[in-house]
Order: sequence, then C-alpha cells, then structure tokens
Amino acid sequence: MPVSLEKSIIVALFIVGCCSTTLLTIDQVMAQGSEIHIKNNDDEKNKLEVISNINLQNISKTGLLKVVGVINGEDFVKTIPLDKLKESTKKLKVTFSMNKDNEINSAHKPDEFFVCAYYVENPSNIKSVSFDKQKKDEVTVKYFDCNEGDIKSTTSPTKSSLFKAKSQVYNKTASYYNMYSKPKVVSFTTLGNNDNTSSIPTDKITHNVKQEDKTKNAKDGDNFNKPVKVKIIVPMEGKKNAKQIKIMTMLKGQVKSEIVDVQKEFDKIGGYTIERTFAFDRNTDLGPIQIGDRFHTCVIGKELYPPEGSECEKRLIKNLDKPNPLAAR
Repeated sequence: MPVSLEKSIIVALFIVGCCSTTLLTIDQVMAQGSEIHIKNNDDEKNKLEVISNINLQNISKTGLLKVVGVINGEDFVKTIPLDKLKESTKKLKVTFSMNKDNEINSAHKPDEFFVCAYYVENPSNIKSVSFDKQKKDEVTVKYFDCNEGDIKSTTSPTKSSLFKAKSQVYNKTASYYNMYSKPKVVSFTTLGNNDNTSSIPTDKITHNVKQEDKTKNAKDGDNFNKPVKVKIIVPMEGKKNAKQIKIMTMLKGQVKSEIVDVQKEFDKIGGYTIERTFAFDRNTDLGPIQIGDRFHTCVIGKELYPPEGSECEKRLIKNLDKPNPLAAR
C-alpha cells in the first residue's frame, strides 16, 4: 500500500443518526459538520484509528488549520479551511484511519505517534511576504499545538487532544523564541562604565555598531536562504537483527522520511548507530522556520517491537545554521 497520504486522501463526514458514510469534498465537509475522517486504509478489518479532538474555543473561524501526523509509519497532512465552519463550533474531530499492518510496521500498543495542528489566520499574507519583508518586520510565533501519545488499542480508536487549555507546547516555543531569537539591545548610556570603552569617541562607537548591524543583516539574509537541518541519531545496539526501519521527521508542517536497510547500513558504518540528516526549506506555508520551533521524529520498524514498533521524540530548533541533533530510541 502507498505509505504517503498525499497520494490518496479520502475525506468523509459521519452524520450522526445516519447508517452510511457519505464521501464529500473538503468544502462540503466543513459546511455540514465538524467531523473529518482522513482515510488511508483499504481493509476495514485491518483498521487502526487515532482520533484527534481539536479545541477551537480560542481560535477564530478565519484562516486555516494545517493538521500533520505521523502514525504507524505513515504521514498525514491536511489543510482545513476554518471559514467553512459555523462560528459556534467549539470542537473539531479529526479521525486518522490506516491499516494496522504495512511494509514498515505491525501496530501494537504502546507504539508512539504524534499529531500537530498549526493555526494560520491570514495564509495569503504568509505566501506573499518575501524574506526581506519578514526580516524587517517583527516575526511572531504562529499558534500551534502538538500531542505525542501511545497507541492504546489496535481494535478501538486511540484518542488525543489539541489546543487544550492546559497545553504548554506553544508557550515553550514562544518563550524560547523570545529569549534567544531577538538581538540584544546595547545601551549607549552604559558604554562608558567599562574602562575599555570609556575613551572611545562616540562617532567611532556608532561606526562600529553600524558595521556590526550590516554584518548581522548579511548573515541573517544568508540564513533565510539556507535550509534548516535536523540530525536524527538512532542507536541500534539492542536491535542488531533488525532488517528495515523508517526514520520520519516533521518540522513546521513539512515531513521528511527515509527507509533504511539496517544490515547494509551496519556494514557501511562499521557500527550500530544510524544517523540521518534532513534538510527543511526555511520558508514554509506556515511562515519561516524560527528559533524555538518544535520538531518531531519517529523511528519505526517491525523488529523494534518489543517494546515499541514506533518510537517518537521531540525537541526545539536551537540552530538555524547547523544541524539540530535528536536521539530517537
């Protein structure tokens, strides 16, 4: 079966009280209800489901939600227009459906997965704004939430929640961004307190600061044109007999993955720690990748079970100009 959901997505609306499932377009779905089914399975008897309940109480019914998930070795990416919802809608129920068994994994509990939702109030502005404009304007962290969880059952749906009032996911990213991404302000009134600078003429100080600004702006411009990299480290010492694994990484709505022939990799590297570096476009349909953005990775493989056929980890982006490492497993 195809692993990528982008090749085939069926969106369905389940109407309470009706005995059948109606297949609709995304516009029809959003106009008629607040339940969406993203289906990527071809065998109802071999079905695995994860239900994500998205709280919309603090989200305006304008713009869109981009929902991204990695479950059982498959990636799900769906854009949901919010202006099709009724203003009174408080919750959106998104069901991810897939086969329990695929070429990568046979689902068990407690296999791990993650689902994220990104809110974009003015998507047309993001697409039309250039990097030069983004650099000049104050860039803010777009509202989002993520939930990493365990498969609770392979016979009934596993439930997860997004945008709950107690979630601290967005706050952690926003705090890190505010602390480390903005340039520090130099107070000229305190420069004279340092014996090394007290005798430097003001015009010399001004010239040096302007030169530093030019250098910084040039560096920032280079960063905006370079991809942001994440380095995934997979220790396999305890799974030397594994044949195949899939490494999947998501950063700001972009999903990258690679299937690795484990035994060939062991022979190539002469060891048991597999590493892969993924490069993500800095400019995304959700805005530029920034310091503090959260990325997730999952390592999936049948021979990794037990304890888990899918193990996921997450971390914040701390560097834009060198790889951000994350060990998974």
